[in-house]
Amino acid sequence: MTNDWKLILKVIMGSALLVMVMIYGLSKMAGNRNLLSVDQNLLINGAVMVKENGETKVTVVNFSDMECPACKRAHELITSMNSTAGVKMVFRHFPLGIHKYAPMTAKAVEAARVMGKGWEMIDLLFVKQEEWSVAPKIEDKLVEYAKSLRLDEKIFLEKLNSTEVAVAVQQDVNLGNSLKLSGTPTIYVNGEQVAADFVVAKVNELLKVK
Repeated sequence: MTNDWKLILKVIMGSALLVMVMIYGLSKMAGNRNLLSVDQNLLINGAVMVKENGETKVTVVNFSDMECPACKRAHELITSMNSTAGVKMVFRHFPLGIHKYAPMTAKAVEAARVMGKGWEMIDLLFVKQEEWSVAPKIEDKLVEYAKSLRLDEKIFLEKLNSTEVAVAVQQDVNLGNSLKLSGTPTIYVNGEQVAADFVVAKVNELLKVK
């Protein structure tokens, strides 16, 4: 009988421990889910790459890395809504350490933005991603692209290496870090994180509700 009670006690203690582990795991999951919804104002405050089409009903905030292939696809999906009335597009930089040219190309976008061609540079860099991502000298490619957008080469290089541009990129990075982003693309629709393939459907759904 004594051995039976010991066995029963071990089973009870083991079950209790398992329950505690499950509760802890669920609480961690709940905590992570909280990051999937973010205050809209936090996402758009200080943003400099913004495109609006009429009165805003839905806001799409895209944290992106210019060297990320998945970000290229996400950008193609999102830009399909450029002419959709009521949609505000916000592009924010989150260059990843695994991509050697991501920081420099983020700065290229900001340099072009200062010169009035930010969105055009984003489009061009994604279209040419396979080309410049293997270039031996990225700066030469960026100058080539800037010139194709009819930007002055000297001014572009000055902006590319300026504190103004570095600060603009870092501001986005700091926000991404505060949101504990794990990768790119990370996209929010009206403050709710949505996978790239479902962004268009989510936007259309919200537009109908509005």
